Amino acid sequence: MIALAAALVEVALIAVQRWRAPSGAPKEMSWPHVAAALAAGVVGWLLIGRPETAWADLWLSLFFGVILGTEAARAARVLSGKEWAGWATACGSGAASAGWLLATPLPFM
Repeated sequence: MIALAAALVEVALIAVQRWRAPSGAPKEMSWPHVAAALAAGVVGWLLIGRPETAWADLWLSLFFGVILGTEAARAARVLSGKEWAGWATACGSGAASAGWLLATPLPFM
């Protein structure tokens, strides 16, 4: 449930940024944000109790937490004009993506 809500917020953030950005705006990949999102995903996995990893669902965590989270971090940085917003978005989406690995919709159940 948490991972799904985070994914919807990420998509909305990216859509708003793309709508407001000029068509020729550069779309660079921020490798430090990729690393932060991946590390936050591992920390999130540890915090929710290291659930048994279903390898079939691992792609959801990587896609929504790392790839989409990095793009959302760039969008947050561009929209807010503050660097910390990008870092907070990357870490938040990475940590929330660990929810895709759970067997139940809510952690700690």
